[in-house]
Amino acid sequence: MMTGALSVDPARLSQKLVIPVRYVAQGEILQTTSTAIGEEVIHVRSPRPPKPGLLVGFKLYFDRGEEVARAGVVSWVTAGANSGFWTRFSEEDGAKDRVAALLARYRKINDRGCRRFHTNMAATIRKDGRAASRGEITNISQSGAFMKVVILPALGSVVDLDVHIPGQTAPDNVSAYAVHVAPRRGVGLQFVGASDLFRSHLDEYLNGLG
Repeated sequence: MMTGALSVDPARLSQKLVIPVRYVAQGEILQTTSTAIGEEVIHVRSPRPPKPGLLVGFKLYFDRGEEVARAGVVSWVTAGANSGFWTRFSEEDGAKDRVAALLARYRKINDRGCRRFHTNMAATIRKDGRAASRGEITNISQSGAFMKVVILPALGSVVDLDVHIPGQTAPDNVSAYAVHVAPRRGVGLQFVGASDLFRSHLDEYLNGLG
């Protein structure tokens, strides 16, 4: 679905980049990730995308701890394997030049995502509220993880993931999108639905590794 707010193909205005994103729409707060971002637009994965025309507030988490607040109106909702939404940023938020400089830095080093860390972290994929498959996260970043697991979720599916982050007394839950499935190895997951608490726990753990 597309609205008049974005009459140009947004892919032409953006570059592929996966970074953590926090958005607020109609009072709902969600920690998720981008798939593409430009000076004027962003595409964000979401299992429950806000409707076109809604105002959304964003916090974009770039590398080196840099955070940028932006706002815009939902222009285009995507469905299926790329469930989420495109937003055109407001010109009035004053952050366009800063985002342009940060994106140029990523392009210069041909970087499309977050720094990854090797780890050994117990995790469980749940379906319909029940444990479906237990495994181990062996690689993790701010935006996603690779999980060694025998029973693989379908490519493009969204799963509920319980993650046992070291130092926490209880597992954190996050919705994750299966971006890569490797038979007999595991699944690459992109975080697409989490709380601020999960983001805080994950950042604390990764900062200790870095």
